[in-house]
Formats: sequence, C-alpha cells, structure tokens
Amino acid sequence: MTKEKIKYGLLLIAIAVLVVVKYFLTKAPYPAIYLQRAVLSSKSPITPVRILDSAEIVEDLKFLSSDSCEGRLPGSYGHTLAMDRIIKRMREAGVDSFNNSLLQELEFRRNNNGTNKSGNIIGWIKGTAYPEKYIVISAHYDHLGKTANGEIFHGASDNASGTACVLSMAKYFKQHPQPYSLIFAAFDKEETGEKGSFYFINENMSKPDHPDIKFNLNIDMIARNDRNEIFVCGIAHYPALSYVVKEAQKKTNAKLLMGHDTGENRDNWTSLSDHFPFHRYNIPFLYVGVEDHPDYHKTTDTFEKIDLATYIENCNMVAQIVQIVKL
Repeated sequence: MTKEKIKYGLLLIAIAVLVVVKYFLTKAPYPAIYLQRAVLSSKSPITPVRILDSAEIVEDLKFLSSDSCEGRLPGSYGHTLAMDRIIKRMREAGVDSFNNSLLQELEFRRNNNGTNKSGNIIGWIKGTAYPEKYIVISAHYDHLGKTANGEIFHGASDNASGTACVLSMAKYFKQHPQPYSLIFAAFDKEETGEKGSFYFINENMSKPDHPDIKFNLNIDMIARNDRNEIFVCGIAHYPALSYVVKEAQKKTNAKLLMGHDTGENRDNWTSLSDHFPFHRYNIPFLYVGVEDHPDYHKTTDTFEKIDLATYIENCNMVAQIVQIVKL
C-alpha cells in the first residue's frame, strides 16, 4: 500500500470520527451538512436501482413544462390541460379513486377561457398486509402561469419534476403493491399557500371513518442541482425516520443529505410545501427536494435545463424510499 493511500485512508477515518463525535456531542438528529458532505464525497459509485419507466417520466415532464400548459396557473386553460394529463395517467395506471372520482374539486369558478376545473387529483392502491394504514405520496402540479408580458413560467423543476415522478410511481406500485395502502396526490394551489393539501387533509381528518394516514412523502423540485445534491427535510421533527435516509443512500449515486428542517426563513423548509399540513396534524413526513437553483420561480425554469440522467436517478431513489419506510 502506498503512502498516499495510507494518508487517504487515515483522512477518511478522521472524517468519520469527527462526524460521530460531532453528532453525539450536540445530540443533533443528524450530523451538520458539511460533515454529511464530507462523508458522501468518499462514497464509491454504485449501479443505481432503476424500477420506474424513464421514457414516460421524461414525456410527462416535458408536457407539463411545455408552452401548452401555460405555466399551470389554476383556472387557466393550460392548467386544465395539465389536470387532464394527470387524470389520464392515473387512469392508465389503474389506481382506485375515493368517492368515484380522481378529482377532488376545490372551487367552481369560471374564467375567461370557460374552464371551471380546479382541484387535487387523488388515487390510491390498497396495501397487501396493512391496508388500513396509508402513506400519502404527494407533489403539487400548479405553478405561476405567465408574466404581465406573457412570458411563461414553465416550472419544469418546480414542480413538473415531482408530478411526473408521482405518476410513474402510481404506475409501478399498482403493478407491485406494497404492504401499506398508498395514496397518490397531485395537489393544486401549493404556490398560493398549500391550499390544495390543506383542503385534502382537513377534509380527511373531519370524517370519522377517514383513511388512517401514517406518513407523507412529499416531492417538490427534484430535478436540478449542480452538485448532484438532494435533501430530505423532516428528520429534525421525526428523528426515528433517519433510517430511511441511511438505507436510501445505499441505493443511489445522488448525494442524499438530511437538513433544512431547522433555522429561520427559507433555510427551514418545514412550512414551505405540501408536507406542512400533514405536520400540523402530527403526521410524520419526509420532504425530498433540491435547494433553490438560479432559475427558481423564473421563466427560465425549463425542460431543456434539466439533466435527465440525474433526474431519473432521483425519481428512482424516491421510489426506493416508499419501499424502505416501515410504519
């Protein structure tokens, strides 16, 4: 063994010791992000798991972020096209519906285009061992529409990426049912304060015979990060779920980090997406997403800027999380 290899090995040991000492001394739910990055930087590449339909994911991502969908502003014609596409995919997957409809309407308001459809799209699959326990897998499909000058907020990363992933998982898990019942939720009106997810969970909890939701996996912006990093938010609130991240790290080349669930303002993602209404009811959640990129909430958040190989790996990693979770 060369001196260089010995030095490198000792460096890795020192980093690992530092991580353990820092973790236990602070009693934090996970190591500091810079320590997590140091450990993951030495991780050997693996052959990643591929269980989802890559071609269909890319096709849905491209459509939902296209000019035709006009930025998916609720009440717009483009939003209706996106809604119809999601419902079509859910039906093709063969998922069941609640109350004989995949659409959970939020309001009835006709706009200048003559459309009055707005709402969440909800499908579910019965579990094989514990059908009375439900996991909600969610992503919002609405976005910002157009600028005053008519430029389109395409929202490829935010959040066509999460929606396409959810649709592919609905198809896969219909063919490969899990022990727990799975609810697939494409939420509306996240951009204006998580209105769709609040409506869904409030309606659910108001009924005496409501599905017993044990966990929410929320997916919002999983397509773009120059460092190939993606975060899992929620461990600070539900530290018992840290095993999920540790197991998922073994199945992906993405740098899967724990964080963004403490602190102030936008650095704390606890209330910034559709997992928050579940958290308000003390339902454990994990939120998977990347940090803001330069095109966040800009008209330049387009399909062409997404590294499809990285995105597909992230989608499959999220699907692995569903299989790892134990309730």
